[in-house]
Amino acid sequence: MPEPKLPPNESTFVQDVMSMFSMTPADWGCLCQLFFDNLSTLLGALFAIQGLANLGDISADLSMINYYIFGKIVPGVGVTLLAGNIYYAWQASRLTNRWGRQYTAQPYGLNTPAAFSFVFNIMYPVYFSLVFTEGSEVAFKTAYDVALAANFITGLISTVLAFFGPLILQYVPPAALLVPIAGIGIAFLGMEQVTNSIAAPLVGYPAILFAFLGWYSGVRLGYGNYRCPEALQVILVGVIMGWSTGLNKKSTVEDAMDLVKWYGPDWSADDMFANFDLIKDYLGIVIPIGISATATTLMCLVSAKNAGDPFPVRESMIADGIGTMIASFFGSPFGTVIYIGHPAHKRSGAKTGYSMANGLIYFILSWFGILAFIQSIVNVATIGPIVLFVGLAINEECLNFIPSRQYAAYVVGLFPSIFDWVVNVANRSPLGNDADGNTNFPGGDGWFGILAWKRGALLVSFVWVAILVSVIDRQWNKATFWSLLAAGFALFGIIHMPEAGLDKLSEPFWEQCPAGGSCWEHGEQWMYFVAYLMFAGIFVLIELARRFGLDEQLLPGLEDPTSDEFKDWFRDAEKTTHTVTKTWRDELEEKRLDPTVQSSEKVMGSDGDESPVEEDA
Repeated sequence: MPEPKLPPNESTFVQDVMSMFSMTPADWGCLCQLFFDNLSTLLGALFAIQGLANLGDISADLSMINYYIFGKIVPGVGVTLLAGNIYYAWQASRLTNRWGRQYTAQPYGLNTPAAFSFVFNIMYPVYFSLVFTEGSEVAFKTAYDVALAANFITGLISTVLAFFGPLILQYVPPAALLVPIAGIGIAFLGMEQVTNSIAAPLVGYPAILFAFLGWYSGVRLGYGNYRCPEALQVILVGVIMGWSTGLNKKSTVEDAMDLVKWYGPDWSADDMFANFDLIKDYLGIVIPIGISATATTLMCLVSAKNAGDPFPVRESMIADGIGTMIASFFGSPFGTVIYIGHPAHKRSGAKTGYSMANGLIYFILSWFGILAFIQSIVNVATIGPIVLFVGLAINEECLNFIPSRQYAAYVVGLFPSIFDWVVNVANRSPLGNDADGNTNFPGGDGWFGILAWKRGALLVSFVWVAILVSVIDRQWNKATFWSLLAAGFALFGIIHMPEAGLDKLSEPFWEQCPAGGSCWEHGEQWMYFVAYLMFAGIFVLIELARRFGLDEQLLPGLEDPTSDEFKDWFRDAEKTTHTVTKTWRDELEEKRLDPTVQSSEKVMGSDGDESPVEEDA
């Protein structure tokens, strides 16, 4: 990329800071949306963690869980949201002063797929693996420690990829990046959440309906131009119905009031490194989350660039990674990323104030325990549909981005996360005496297949989608590469096995040996390794037959235009005038934030000029 031109204006740090506090009417609307986007993710994840207190005799003590939640996790969220929102407000203010035209701050918040993935794919499995032998207190503490370590590694991956991530992503099939997260969207943001709403239909059904009315039909509560944000109207309906039907309890609020007090930040480095060695068994979850978080940041930056605000790519990616690592050091296992909503905020006329205000609000709510009170008023049946919408949106974006011929790979790529959810639900179902495991493990051979794809589910999805996309597009060399990579992961037990390593390369793992029955001997670690090598061998033979004309029926390979999408985006990153194709949701979002704004095909800088880009990538 050519060197950027020298900036036309030089601003001082004080000028940049002073202009961060610009608050317009549009900023208030954007603040509501960003606040409730983060609130729904945070409350949903906290409800999920508290679910470990509802397992009969193997339950964790709720007071202990709340100690970690409101004494460590929530204050850590407050630290990273305060730091991140201030940083992105300052970034936009700096660029505004430098180029002499208004930049809109990038929306920033909790990484929803990663948050739920770390709860259900790391905390729950670690807890269940230890609770029968070590007790619930040690099991929960260890699960929390491993989740912190996983979040730290995710941030580290995002930071490292900031230096050469765009180059790597040019060679990774976009479907392989998007489908694993789409699987999380279906399983843990979708099915896991909506089941709670279905279980309480007088509360959950109206909440689901108003989620669809708001986000898909543009129908929102209010009068004239004054309308509720979509998430807020779902919460209002759910809270009213929850208290009307008795789902919400007065005693819950009274207990929550005891948690409303000063907490402040908690330095949790010792917790994060206490059980760091266990993270090797969950690299199949952590690695794809880190890569996908990087891809999410890239796509959000491109979206902002297309809306007329080209931000420094490497700087923003590093900021996301560092923000996630900061969260880990201060006790939060939830990473943070840039959100995709910048173009709508830009069109509404928002500046930087909404970002500053969001960070300050979460600072107050988290460090003073006020979120405990808010959580007690709401209920899980209400939060579920909001999180469901996030899962649906992730899958819609995935399907819009990949070519239709790859839909078969998309469907198969959803299976690992669904299998993971099935096993997760089964592990939460103890026997009638609340002491002896559960009865939800079928005796059929297919159960061992579910267990195999549950282990390292996101990485299994990643490699399988990459392989199948290469097969569909007849890119045999690429299919060979991805098969060999999968073979390496299988050899070291990073995928398919409950524990990473080579110690049990040629013997069944314990879950393949049900009590009172013989072990399943056809799914050992070495067998998965050899199976992927067989894939690679077949692809090599097909490529040789094609190259040397041994089989005239072999069709030529297909070029996937989306495989170079990242490359094209960054090649054009210096431009600030772009033609933007709006989707129906863009139009609804624009109308929601500012009913008076008119649709336009081209988005430019506020002065209509084409300012050069401050770029460091």
